[in-house]
Amino acid sequence: MNNKNHPNFKSFSLFFKAIANTKHEMWVSVQVLVAITIVLSIVLWAVENSVQPEVYSNPLQTFLWASMQYIGDPGHFAEAAPITMMGRIIAVLIGIIGIAIFAVPAGLIGSGFMDAIAEDKKERELNEASIVLHKHFRRIIQTSSWYIGKNNLKYTYKFVPRYRSMSYLQVKTGMNINDIIDTVRYCPDLRLANLSATVPSDKIVDSVVVIHSPINREYGCCIDRGSNVTIVSTMETMGPSNFAFSLAAMGCFNFVSKELSPSQDDPLSFYIMSKDSLDIIGDYDLKEDVESQALHFLDDLKKLKEHSTARGERHWFFFILGTVKTEVCQVHFWRLATDRKKELANRVTIGDRDYGCTICQDDEETFQHIYQDAQKALAERDVTTNDVKHKVITNIDNTDLLKGVLKSNVMRRVGGGHDCNSVTIRIGYEILVYSNIHLLMAKDLADAIRNYVEPNRNVDETILEEAERCYKKKGEGYADALGKNEIFTSDPNELRELIKKWSQEALEKYEHLDLDGNVQADYNEHHQPSRWKKFLGRS
Repeated sequence: MNNKNHPNFKSFSLFFKAIANTKHEMWVSVQVLVAITIVLSIVLWAVENSVQPEVYSNPLQTFLWASMQYIGDPGHFAEAAPITMMGRIIAVLIGIIGIAIFAVPAGLIGSGFMDAIAEDKKERELNEASIVLHKHFRRIIQTSSWYIGKNNLKYTYKFVPRYRSMSYLQVKTGMNINDIIDTVRYCPDLRLANLSATVPSDKIVDSVVVIHSPINREYGCCIDRGSNVTIVSTMETMGPSNFAFSLAAMGCFNFVSKELSPSQDDPLSFYIMSKDSLDIIGDYDLKEDVESQALHFLDDLKKLKEHSTARGERHWFFFILGTVKTEVCQVHFWRLATDRKKELANRVTIGDRDYGCTICQDDEETFQHIYQDAQKALAERDVTTNDVKHKVITNIDNTDLLKGVLKSNVMRRVGGGHDCNSVTIRIGYEILVYSNIHLLMAKDLADAIRNYVEPNRNVDETILEEAERCYKKKGEGYADALGKNEIFTSDPNELRELIKKWSQEALEKYEHLDLDGNVQADYNEHHQPSRWKKFLGRS
């Protein structure tokens, strides 16, 4: 039996929790009572000194007399009683305070104990509710996405649902909206999203849904499958993360995603990592948390690249973004970065426009093969846009959809075009969120990338089995057990401990650096005077 679940251990745990929860109030009450005692001791000395100078010789002696009254005077230090009327009144007041000295903390602890019991009950209820909610994010059969196996039999992909609507969860779980919201806030791997963010602004209709994400980092998720390809999602938005995870699993590629923000009210994308975007945060500690997350995210990407370099191979990064701008195309490949010097050697002509740009890759031939194969495969798929069914349209470097990016863009920060290849794939939300062919499209892209980047890769059987479990077998949540051998857990307490551990490690490693990897000029100003903060630990 787990000792933590033993009734006696639970009681002690709740008692210490009650003390911890009320320590501030107890400390304030003790300060007030001590202050009153000091004042009364001074007054008592003033009125008794003239009649009993040998007993009340100074304020300190009088304070000692008052303090002894509180604990029953076990050493007989304060046997002499006041003899003046005012002295006796003050002695009565000190006696009353003596009762309060013990009664107030006892009352606070009792109140805190009741609150701790209520919190424990609430936590148990939320824990049970989290189990119920997670069961509705099991890997289920995607009936519209089927494939032919090696034995020529028909199979269907089994992935975690992209989202569950509030109405669906209410009907299936019997929970009301407030209970669902409380449970989602309790679970780090669940979050609320609004479908209105995935449609053009003139068609906004609020529809709140619940999303489930794989978590094994303080910023989100990192899976190293030993591949030369890493699929990346840079912000906790609707659709791209789920699609990126599917694409990575189907190709047995590495996967990195940004799923969590220190401030859920103001999530920031890691697609563009600029100091300007952090300056709006205001709070220094929060800004430092975000910077540490961003640097850890970037460092994980660079480590995956270094693994390829160590094997004498070039790494490929594919960043998955969503877009509502799909009048021109549904799948847009982008690899341009602005060349501010506009050197002639770097100029790129697209249509009738001339751009001073650099290409974020060094293997143009392979990229063209990937793009052409993906374009050919995706053109066979049907998608519905504005209630009109048509073939999927794919294009490359369309500057009407995305302008050139600067050095703060993640494609440049990972070394795209310098020592690796970086490509952004923007996909319409009608595919990422609403279409029933998203898994087939993920498989099309995975095949095109794998066929030209890693055509002869010998995948370790364990790694391959883990990746295939994500979409071939039924089960609860995300299946991949890689990423420092940390299995994706849905236990809220385990996840919080995991996130806390990674957050502390990230802060220790990166908090003194800015997004460019330089020591922050104001770091010492904020940290040197506050060593107690380091000693006590950050909340």
